[in-house]
Amino acid sequence: MEELPVGSTTGQSADGVLIEGTHEKVRRTITSYRVPLVTLGALAVIMFMHDKRAFLYGMPVTLFGELIQVWAASQLHKDQHFTVSGPYSHVRNPMYTGRFFMSLGFFIMTGNLWLIAAFVILFAAYGQMRVAREERRLEVIFAPHYQHYCSEINRWVPRLKPYSRSEAKNANWSQVRYNNEHLIFAGVVAVLFIVFLRIEYFPNYYWGF
Repeated sequence: MEELPVGSTTGQSADGVLIEGTHEKVRRTITSYRVPLVTLGALAVIMFMHDKRAFLYGMPVTLFGELIQVWAASQLHKDQHFTVSGPYSHVRNPMYTGRFFMSLGFFIMTGNLWLIAAFVILFAAYGQMRVAREERRLEVIFAPHYQHYCSEINRWVPRLKPYSRSEAKNANWSQVRYNNEHLIFAGVVAVLFIVFLRIEYFPNYYWGF
């Protein structure tokens, strides 16, 4: 990439640089507290769960999303290899697609339409910003292949016809472990078990509005 000389015009104002820097600081702060924030959020959501029917509706959605993540993780070589196999031959961000359905299932278990709607809106905003930033980085790492890939494959909506330059690869379970998806899968199963016990034995202790 060609360096711009000092004082050259990049099309970005000082205000734009300041705003971008502020966003980056906020992002890093949130990332550093990600684990406790997610834990507290999960505990809060669990406190809304009390209906066994809602649990039975949400559980398959959560498992469906996690299986998408496992499939994607079995193909993904982060920043090392341009992945166009498995789910990546149908949609650009299958990990986020899987994460959406996995989380949506848990919110369905609350049986609260307001919480479900709030999650969908917040995830859409978060996903759009996060993925846009990651795709800019991938364009630099894997140019020009990534630009061609984006011209065929959608960011969010899968298409039935695979990418014209896709690769046929079997699931690589060592990559699942390398990407730590086996730990996430175990965590999802553990949380589902905890939610089941919570609904089964403490159905009358819950938050609601």
